[in-house]
Amino acid sequence: MNILVAQSGGPTPVINASLYGVVVQALSEKKITKVLASVNGMEGLLHNRIIELTDKVALIKRAKEQPGAIIGSSRYALTEFDYERIVDQLIELSIEIFCYIGGNGSAVSLHQIHEVCKARKLDIKCIFIPKTIDNDVCGTDHTPGYLSAVHFLTKTIRYLEADMRSISSQPQIEIMEVMGGNVGWLMAASTCRKSARNDFPQLAYLPEQEVSISELLGDIERSLKGSSNILLMVSDHMKINELNSDITIHNPRKNYNGGISYRLAQEIQIQMNIKTRITIPNSLYRSSMEFVSKQDVLEAEATGREAIKAGLRGETGKMIGIERTENYPYMYQFVCVDLSEISGKERSLPANFWDGKQHKATQSFHDYLLPLINLEALPNVVTLENLL
Repeated sequence: MNILVAQSGGPTPVINASLYGVVVQALSEKKITKVLASVNGMEGLLHNRIIELTDKVALIKRAKEQPGAIIGSSRYALTEFDYERIVDQLIELSIEIFCYIGGNGSAVSLHQIHEVCKARKLDIKCIFIPKTIDNDVCGTDHTPGYLSAVHFLTKTIRYLEADMRSISSQPQIEIMEVMGGNVGWLMAASTCRKSARNDFPQLAYLPEQEVSISELLGDIERSLKGSSNILLMVSDHMKINELNSDITIHNPRKNYNGGISYRLAQEIQIQMNIKTRITIPNSLYRSSMEFVSKQDVLEAEATGREAIKAGLRGETGKMIGIERTENYPYMYQFVCVDLSEISGKERSLPANFWDGKQHKATQSFHDYLLPLINLEALPNVVTLENLL
C-alpha cells in the first residue's frame, strides 16, 4: 500500500511534527510499504514533484525541531480541472491514503478531491490534518500550531512591558500587530494575563470588530490617564474605518489590511503628538521554535499518527479533530469530522469570550485556554513599585 502526504498554507512551529507522525505511524503498519510526499502541496501532484520518505525518518525527526514546512507548502488556487488532474496522479502513484496537512483553504481543496474520488468510485482515503496558528478551523477544540503562537505572543508582550516600564517620564505608545486572520483567538490570548484595566496590554481590538479612528484615539486618551506607557494590540486584519480604503490588499482567501500599524502610528503622532513605536513580529509567530509549546508538539504528532489509523480503518473525507474530555487535568481524544461539515467555514471567537469595553478576554475564554498552556512558566514583570 502506498500513502501520500502533503503540507499546505502558512507553516506553524509544529507542522513538521504532524508530518513526522504520519510517516512513523505509516512505517509501523505492515500494510503500508511506501510513504510518498508531494513537494509544495498540491503543486507537487500537478507538476509531478513527488519524493519518497520511506527511508528519511531520521531527517524528518530532526525537522520537528525547526520551523517551516520541510516538504514545502503552497497557496496555489486550484481549479476544477486541477482536481481531476490531481486524482489522476493519485491513481498513477497507486495512492490508497492521502493525508493533507493544512488550514481552512486546504480543507476545501481536500474535500473537493474527496468528492471527485467518490464520483469516480475510487477507493482513495482522503484524511485532513488541521494546522493553523489562527485557530479558526471548525470541528476541533483547537488546532495544532495555536498553542505555540500563544506562547510566543504572551512572552513577547511581557518582554515589551518590561522595556516600556523603563521610561515613564514621557508618554509613549507601542503598537503590536497580531496575526490570526479574520478571527480573534490570538488577540484574546494576548490579554490572558490582564486583570486590571491598566495592565499590559491596555488596549486590544479584535479583527471581527470595526472601530473608527476617533474612537481609538479616545481610548488612548482615557488609558493615558492611568498609565504613561500604552501597549496597543491591533490585528493585521483590523478594520479602522478611516484608514482601510487605500491600504487593503485584495486577497482571494482573506481581506488583509496590509500596513495598518504604520498608518495608525502616523495618525496617532499627527493627532496626539505622542511618540509611537511599532512591533510587527509577522512570521515569527509561526517560526519561533524557542517558544514552541510541548503540548502543541505532542498533539501535532499524535494527529498525524491518527490520520494513518483513520485511513486504515476505512475513513475518508474526514478531518482529525481534537475533542476535549477533561479540563483539569487536560485530557482529549481524537474524533473524525466530515469535511462537508467544516469545508468553507471559519470558526470565529465566541461573543462570550471577549469584553470589548475592558479590552480583554473574559473568564469563559480563560476557562478555555488555561488548561492548554502553562501560565506559571510566564512570571509577572518585576516593576519599580515592587521595590519601593
